[in-house]
Amino acid sequence: MKKRAIIGISSSLIIDHDGLFPGYERAYVNKDYIDAIIACGATPLVIPLTLDKEAIKHQVSLLDGLILSGGQDVDPHRYGQEPLPKLGIISDKRDEYEFLLLEEAKAKNIAIMGICRGLQLINVFEGGTLYQDIQSQYPESTILHVQKTMPSTATHTIEIAEGSELSKIFGTKTAINSYHHQAVKELAPNFKAVAWSSDGLIEAFESNEEGQYILALQGHPETMVNDDEGMQELFNHFVQYVKEKRLF
Repeated sequence: MKKRAIIGISSSLIIDHDGLFPGYERAYVNKDYIDAIIACGATPLVIPLTLDKEAIKHQVSLLDGLILSGGQDVDPHRYGQEPLPKLGIISDKRDEYEFLLLEEAKAKNIAIMGICRGLQLINVFEGGTLYQDIQSQYPESTILHVQKTMPSTATHTIEIAEGSELSKIFGTKTAINSYHHQAVKELAPNFKAVAWSSDGLIEAFESNEEGQYILALQGHPETMVNDDEGMQELFNHFVQYVKEKRLF
C-alpha cells in the first residue's frame, strides 16, 4: 500500500454554553480543511488541543505537514501590546498550544501552512505584530475585509509577487474571500510578503529561511475549493512538496 502524506490540522477551542454540558471545552475544526486535504490524496489528522509538551511532540512526530487553522484573535500581549476596544475573543490556551505546535514543527522542519488566524499567529510567533482591528487602526483601508457573502465567494483581489510559491499557482493576481478584522502590521524579519490587497495590507507571506517551507494566507481557501480549482491546487501544491521532501 502506497504511503499517504499525513497533514495535521490545528483545532480550535469553544466553550459549550447552550448544550447539555455548559462550561465544557470542546476542540473542533471546520470540515472544509479535512475535505481539502482528502481531495489531495493525503490523510488529514485533526490535532486535539493540549498544553502537554510531550503529547505535542508525539503528535508532530506523526506529521508530514501542518496547517494552522482560522479562529480567535491572537492575544496582543504576545506581541507587546495592550488590548484595544475592538479586540475580539481571544484564547490563551489556543495561543500557547499553537506556539508549542509551531516550535516543534519548525524543529522537525516539516512544511507549514497558516490560514487566516494561522497567518497572524505565525507572524507573532516569529516576532511580528498585528493590527488588532483594521477599521480602527488602519484608516488607509478602502475595502471590506469581513465579507457578508458566502465563504465560497471571492470578494476582493490580491496582487502576488512574481517568483513566489503563491505565484506558481495563481500567477500575479487572484481573487480571495475575506473574514478577518486583524492583519499583519510589522512582518517578522524571517518572512517576505508575497501578496497584498489593494489597500496595501499583507495577504500572504512565505519563509525567508533556507529549506523551511512556510506559506501563510489571510483568506480562507479551504472554503472555496469546490468552486475554484486554483484554491484546491494550493493544497495540492502543499501536499506535493511534502511528498517530494519525504520521498513517498
